[in-house]
Amino acid sequence: MLGSWCKMAGLFAAISVAVWMMSDHTAPVVALMDQPKAEVSAPPVPAAQPVAVAIAAPEPPPDLPPPKAPVVISPEALKDMDDVQFMLRDFRTRLGGNPVGTNAEIMKKVMGGNPVQARLGPPDGQKLNEKGELIDRWGDPYFFHQLSMNEMEVRSAGPDRAMWTSDDIVVK
Repeated sequence: MLGSWCKMAGLFAAISVAVWMMSDHTAPVVALMDQPKAEVSAPPVPAAQPVAVAIAAPEPPPDLPPPKAPVVISPEALKDMDDVQFMLRDFRTRLGGNPVGTNAEIMKKVMGGNPVQARLGPPDGQKLNEKGELIDRWGDPYFFHQLSMNEMEVRSAGPDRAMWTSDDIVVK
């Protein structure tokens, strides 16, 4: 019984301290009976004015190369990439997975060299080069990278015609 009383007293003390800490304990609270309450207005508080600070950008190091212009991918090139992805999707739907191999081997399978002899490509407006590779609008072969049985990354070298540069167009 004494233990539960101690717990209650400790709880009461903790609540009292919490209430005291949350209250404005800088001025005593005095309640006067039978006296009208006087209106007390707080002194006006001036509004905080924002402070503007000008910070100069640091100078770039002299050996830093100039910034590159942003790469803008044409909507036509993006549509070409979508059409290649649709071709691969149709292949997966008919045959249960991605074609594998090099660009030429993949296109041979897509062009009918598959077990069901389904001819699913090339996409409209796109063509093959003399090696049988599907080429992008700049005349360079696409790079196919099978990520899984159902996912293929396709990369175009882009307008600079150099693979693995910032203007490459990549879809998964």
